[in-house]
Amino acid sequence: MQTQSKNRLRLIIPASRDGAKVLKSCVRCRKHKTKCDAADTNPLPCTHCAKKSVNCTLEVITTQANRSTIDIVEKLAGEVEDLKVVLDKMLSRKNEMINLLIERGNQMRAIAEKELQEKQQKEQVAPPPYRKSRSVTPPVSDIQSCINSPEEYRVPATAPVDHEIAFNDGDSSQRFTIASNRMIDPLTISLSTARLLFSNYERNFNQFLPIFPDNFFQDIDLVSFQAENDLLFWCIINVSYLNNPVEQSASSYRVVTEHIKSLVVEKCWLQTPRSVYVISSLLILTTWPLPNNTSKITDNLCVKFISTMKSLSLQFGLHKLEFIDEFSHKTKMNISQEVNLNNMIRERIYKFININSNYWLINLGLSNNNYNGFTQDYIINKATNVDIFNKTNEGDQYINSLLKISMIQSKLNENMNDLIGSTSDSSLLLPNQLNISKLINFNMFEIIIDDLNKILVRDDNSVVLNNLIKISIEFTKLQLFVYSLSKSDITVDEYKQYINKILTSCLIIFSSQFEDNSLNFNQLPIHYKFPIKLALFFMIRVFKSPILSSLGDYKLVKEKFNQMYNNILMGGKNHSEWSFLNARLIKVIQKFNEVDNCYIISKMQRRNEKNQLVPSFFLINQMKSYLILSLNYELIWLVYENENKNSKTDRNITDINWDNFGIKGNKKEFVDYIKSNESIFY
Repeated sequence: MQTQSKNRLRLIIPASRDGAKVLKSCVRCRKHKTKCDAADTNPLPCTHCAKKSVNCTLEVITTQANRSTIDIVEKLAGEVEDLKVVLDKMLSRKNEMINLLIERGNQMRAIAEKELQEKQQKEQVAPPPYRKSRSVTPPVSDIQSCINSPEEYRVPATAPVDHEIAFNDGDSSQRFTIASNRMIDPLTISLSTARLLFSNYERNFNQFLPIFPDNFFQDIDLVSFQAENDLLFWCIINVSYLNNPVEQSASSYRVVTEHIKSLVVEKCWLQTPRSVYVISSLLILTTWPLPNNTSKITDNLCVKFISTMKSLSLQFGLHKLEFIDEFSHKTKMNISQEVNLNNMIRERIYKFININSNYWLINLGLSNNNYNGFTQDYIINKATNVDIFNKTNEGDQYINSLLKISMIQSKLNENMNDLIGSTSDSSLLLPNQLNISKLINFNMFEIIIDDLNKILVRDDNSVVLNNLIKISIEFTKLQLFVYSLSKSDITVDEYKQYINKILTSCLIIFSSQFEDNSLNFNQLPIHYKFPIKLALFFMIRVFKSPILSSLGDYKLVKEKFNQMYNNILMGGKNHSEWSFLNARLIKVIQKFNEVDNCYIISKMQRRNEKNQLVPSFFLINQMKSYLILSLNYELIWLVYENENKNSKTDRNITDINWDNFGIKGNKKEFVDYIKSNESIFY
């Protein structure tokens, strides 16, 4: 009976229609993803269906012959337009909400300030609750509130008028407009102005970021270039404003800056970047950063730009020049028509990504956890260990030197952070072992940096290149010396030796910068702004402390500080127009200069093994992580405490043990000078 039942089973093939296709696999085999042999067993069912004693049925599929490609494209285009309308409405609504929140915030702040003033008139304001806590360090945002300016960074109400600059071959009818931020008026410049700004960038800025071919600025068609690379076009324009090549440069810069912030969001996050020029734009924005007046590190746009361009460089395959075609599908990777030149330019871009990343992470007090000295790729290894000893053109020598210095900075930062982190109770090292490890690292990196100076500063280099290398090397020394300013088991005399080394590095930075008077501070890239800022902080911190050996040393510090501060930072006839760029730096210096010296000395304390506060001669005492920003935070901390001090709880600041600083009783003239609170400014 079972055999007769199987004989009645069959293969069912549906009738075929026009445009229909009969599949070769039956329904059951397709469902169970098994191989079907219905074509071989026809007219009987396939093997799998016969075993289950079921009929075998094939399927018929019908193609949609009447659906054209044009209809699909039109439908998709309509959907895209609808999405654009929805996105515009969302952005507009978001901007309205932000404006309402800002307005409401201003109202609440005004009410709070009024209530605080009324309360202060009735009774003395009590100290913040965390002053009674065991934690001596409040949040960084609270500390930095003492340098917040009452007048926030504001963009001009109306965009500046472009004063067209005549060129013999210029087309005055052609204009370029940036209008990415709907909250700011658009800015329009003429073709002739754009040409002048591009030429100015080539002469005064391209030498610091040589990532374009030599003929890039001569052969460029600005009209087509702006249409294809809008973000890079306006980044170059914006940076070129920094040395005042045209009228109203500062106003134009502030307007373009706000538009560029929105343009980066559009080009890098809302869309998928498909051009190496996008990375070039981010490199420019991290070399000459946009103004940042917030107190939070996470709000610094350069941190986001670094993360984005590092991801894009790996996505585009810049680290694999030989196999770049495997990464760059549908991506515009060529800058020049020459293959070798393209490889060289892309290699330069990849090197600068690593350079800027190292500089920013270290300067912001962030450790580069991905770097351990053994994960460098071929390009970085070859540049820092082979090419740096070869004779190359000045641009590549400059890049390889910066890269080598930045890699040493990263390794220094990592080693010292590990040692500082070992000071916890869970450390396996004894206190004397830890102190020896610190001193070994200090001496080791000093030797490495000195040897680096002999290798990189060469007779065949130009004076400008050698000065730039010197500044970077001395900046690395200052980074090392920051760690020497924190707690360590050394005597005050040994500590003063470190102070002398610090001042020597500061003077080298100042003197190297003065040799080229054509550069203003705003025009400098971060690789030379960061050293100057750190040197200024060192100078004023030392000047306000009884740590130098003679009154002549204080006069020398004051003289050199004013040379840099007045001629570089505050120099130029257009300083008032550009003051917003360095407002926070200037405010920190000026406010710290107003703090009483004796008050600063009274706050120079540290906790001993019994958790008791004892006098200390170290210039950094409060901040827990002794990174590069620690000196900056130490200055702001003292300003903050001075403005929020309570007269009932503070000690008598005139009762100071001068022996702690190596000042004996017979140096009355020295003590009187410290107590006189002489300003560091002339």
